[in-house]
Amino acid sequence: MPIALPNLLLVLFLLCYAKSIAQDTEVVQINRLGQEAGLLQLNAQALTQDSLGYLWIGTEDGLHRFNGYSFKPYLAHAKDSTSIPDDHIRGLLSVNDTLWIATNSKGIAGYKRSENRFFNLYETYENSDLAIAYKILKLDEQTLLFSTRNHIIIFDRKSKAKQVFKLPKTNKENFVTDVVKVSKNTYWLATTQSGILIFNLLTKEKSLLENFEDHSVYSFLKNGDIVYIASGKGLQTYNLKDGTVSGILLDVPLRSLFRKNEKSCYIASNQGTYLFTFSTGAIKKIIFKDQQSKVYENVHIEQFVKDNKGNLWMGTAGEGVFHSNVYQDKFASVKVTLPTKKDDQRISVFPFYKRNDSILWMGTTRGTLKYNLKKQTFKQYQTGKNGITYCFAEDEDGTLWTGGIYDGLMKYNPKSDTFEQWLHNGTKNSLPDNEVLTIIPMENHKLWLCTWSGGISEFNTKTETFTPVLINGKQLNRVRVYLKDSKENLWLGTDQGLYKLSNGKWVQTYLQSNTEKSQLTNDRVFALNEDQKGMIWIGTSAGLTKLNPKTDETTLYYKQKGFPNDFVYTILIDDNCHIWMSTNYGLSVLNTSDNTFKNYTEKDGLQDNEFNGKSGFKDDDGTFYFGGINGFNSFDPENIVDNPYLPNVYVESVELFNKPIDRNELFKDSLRFESSENVLTFNFAALNYLNPQKVSYQYKLKNFDKNWSPPSGKRSVTYTNLNPGKYTLKIKASNDAGVWGDTVKTLRLIVVPPWYQTTVFKVAVVSFLIFVVIAFYLYQTRKLKRDKLKLEHTVYERTQDLIHKNEDLKAYNEVILKQRNNIEFLMKELSHRVKNNLQIVSSLLNIQTNSIKDEHSKEILTIAKNRILAISYVQAELSSKTDEVNMGAFIENFTTKIMETLTDEHSAKFELELDLQKNIICKINITLVGLILNELITNTFKYAFRQYKPQHLLSISCKQTAGMVIITIKDNGKGYSAEAIKRDSLGLDMVNEMVHQLNGTIATDSSNGVVNKIEIPCTS
Repeated sequence: MPIALPNLLLVLFLLCYAKSIAQDTEVVQINRLGQEAGLLQLNAQALTQDSLGYLWIGTEDGLHRFNGYSFKPYLAHAKDSTSIPDDHIRGLLSVNDTLWIATNSKGIAGYKRSENRFFNLYETYENSDLAIAYKILKLDEQTLLFSTRNHIIIFDRKSKAKQVFKLPKTNKENFVTDVVKVSKNTYWLATTQSGILIFNLLTKEKSLLENFEDHSVYSFLKNGDIVYIASGKGLQTYNLKDGTVSGILLDVPLRSLFRKNEKSCYIASNQGTYLFTFSTGAIKKIIFKDQQSKVYENVHIEQFVKDNKGNLWMGTAGEGVFHSNVYQDKFASVKVTLPTKKDDQRISVFPFYKRNDSILWMGTTRGTLKYNLKKQTFKQYQTGKNGITYCFAEDEDGTLWTGGIYDGLMKYNPKSDTFEQWLHNGTKNSLPDNEVLTIIPMENHKLWLCTWSGGISEFNTKTETFTPVLINGKQLNRVRVYLKDSKENLWLGTDQGLYKLSNGKWVQTYLQSNTEKSQLTNDRVFALNEDQKGMIWIGTSAGLTKLNPKTDETTLYYKQKGFPNDFVYTILIDDNCHIWMSTNYGLSVLNTSDNTFKNYTEKDGLQDNEFNGKSGFKDDDGTFYFGGINGFNSFDPENIVDNPYLPNVYVESVELFNKPIDRNELFKDSLRFESSENVLTFNFAALNYLNPQKVSYQYKLKNFDKNWSPPSGKRSVTYTNLNPGKYTLKIKASNDAGVWGDTVKTLRLIVVPPWYQTTVFKVAVVSFLIFVVIAFYLYQTRKLKRDKLKLEHTVYERTQDLIHKNEDLKAYNEVILKQRNNIEFLMKELSHRVKNNLQIVSSLLNIQTNSIKDEHSKEILTIAKNRILAISYVQAELSSKTDEVNMGAFIENFTTKIMETLTDEHSAKFELELDLQKNIICKINITLVGLILNELITNTFKYAFRQYKPQHLLSISCKQTAGMVIITIKDNGKGYSAEAIKRDSLGLDMVNEMVHQLNGTIATDSSNGVVNKIEIPCTS
């Protein structure tokens, strides 16, 4: 066959280059996904990714769906017609909502994802070759090619039409492994036994590509006009312009080709995987390395799948699925390799030092090492090689000094490329302790050597003498770190807090026990640095502290999201004022603009999750160096690119009482539950395949939760006792870099109320009640009408009866009125006659009194006359008043009448004083009250005073208290003896008897004048 000269030269170059491929390798960091993640069988023969972003894997033991965390298997069940028809899967292809499956014994099957339904392309197979399928290949948007034994099936997705074409007859089983479009409607088919077939999709004609000799072809890759062909003989090219075929570029039986990017592609073989560069023809052997540092060199890759988010999956023969991501290896890791080191031994890296050259000095558990960054070679120094080099320093003369654990102080001699050593020798002029933690260059050729237990010693580099340095008059041990800030202050970080030296004086000590405004997170200080704003950052064994030296106020940062371990070993600050910290769980970075953290771990390419103290350095170019227990990382923080893609969140399953409900929840926007189905668990996942363990979730059930849940890695939530109603479950997720998107997954939930709480039932009840009310109303209305008629009749009858009775009553009242008027006339006449008779009796008594000379008799007649007058007055009061009497007014009028009867202006013996409460209205026998007053006033007149004096006084009061009328008759005369009065008169006995008839009481006190206190019940 003809070969053009330019192509011949290219082939010769590639053939020559191919001889050196065994020495040129590239390590690809992968995540191996196997049985620990739920993959039932490790022969991952087929891969595809669906429109949602899920990865599907076909194995010899079932179909699997992967969400970044675990595999969900789909297995064949002989008695379940809805299950996948065959567990042995050779090919997969996802097109829109359908997952096409090539099976080992059931031909071509499909899975309708939105319907959760499997189906077969053919119900039965008349041709048994069609039951053995190998590949699902896409020709264009409408047409698929199903590869089966010795046949192909062309399937029109729109019309569902199927056309079967037989492959060229061969001695062995033949099938199509790959297709490539070479021109309009023209495709090449790679076959296992008949080379390359040319197939016209429009005419359905097929023919052999005659100038290609190899019969076993497995894969194509088209790059411009060059088609790369992977066959049983190796890698070859075909020029579509001139039809020339190259020689063997890689003399290895190949199985597949896959484009990595525009510049290169992967080549898979039974002997391993290679990386091929299109422009140079360079070939590198790929070595895969997983997170546990296990190496896979000759693994057979069955299929590659890449998405638009930087993910690459590789299905392998016997090793499960490999996954890598372009944003995964952010950091370059270097392991320390020495001739005396065994492969299974780790060498820890501690401090770094670098001048403006390609040499990186580092302190390790094997002493001091010099690393050539260009040659990538290590040199170990004999001095101090058995200890740990723990610090570096350069003095004002440019001399490099180093201190070590157990190895004291060492000085580098660049001419001899060796170190000179100073150790403690027991004398005063020697190093106080062989464990030198920190070397601080000072002025005038002096170094401060900070030791573990010997305090600080000042070393004169000229005289080589040692002088102790005291801090606040005391020895200060274990100064691990120091900082000379922009204000020329010296800061020392120790196990006893942070010390500040300003203007040659120790002015401040910062401790955890300080006041809240200036305290540290812990007293053990491991790291110090100053940012561009003059803030001092302090790393301790229990967190990070920011100190404002102007105000002495501190801000404390403890373990939190993005800061999973707060044992801070080293602090470096980039040009954006981001604080980089090495910890016991990777590197954490604080964004000082928003106080958020992000964390990088071994899965991001770090040497290990655990780092070492004092192991951080920033060179003049801005490159960071961090050392740990398995080597070191070097990187430019400006070049660290995080995953920019935000994941979609899906509700994958729902459990009712901890049992899956299997309603294909992945494709549901709403779910409906009965009120008794009230223990619901929702399982969800964000499809972030890079470091999914770093993804955080938040959820909120609208109409139930008030706030979003705190961010966490939890991928499920359970709700119990949801009341009937409508809810919306909202879920959002961050990516592995901690970036949150605006997309929120929503799932509407409807909890149906029980029948007695349904709207229909409530409407029916309300309608029934309305009907009952209306019926009752109508019934009552009719009843009221009947009652009204009956009542009207009754009222009429009774009205007529009342009219008759009223007429009778009116006539009777007229009779009564006439009788009452007659009685009133008679009573007035009787009263008048009684009054006249009493006046006649009183006049007769008065005449008789005037005619009698005996004074005693006169007195008796006068008393009798007064009693008759009293009765006459009372009778007059009764004839003009009702039964109720105003007691005050009665007593005042009655007393006045009595006094007028007993005395005149020449015979008065005393003055009368009245204290009468107004408006005392009582129902009382006024006749008895009048007689009582008459008797007591008469006694006062007769016995109290012999003659008139102005101070002689008779006081009469009337009060009402608690339903009683209290009448007090008091004089200030000489008093009297009741026995003496009784001898001459029956008046006091009459008074007592009349008070008793009134149900009252009388108390008499004659010790100082006479006081008669009468209490009578008063009813109104």
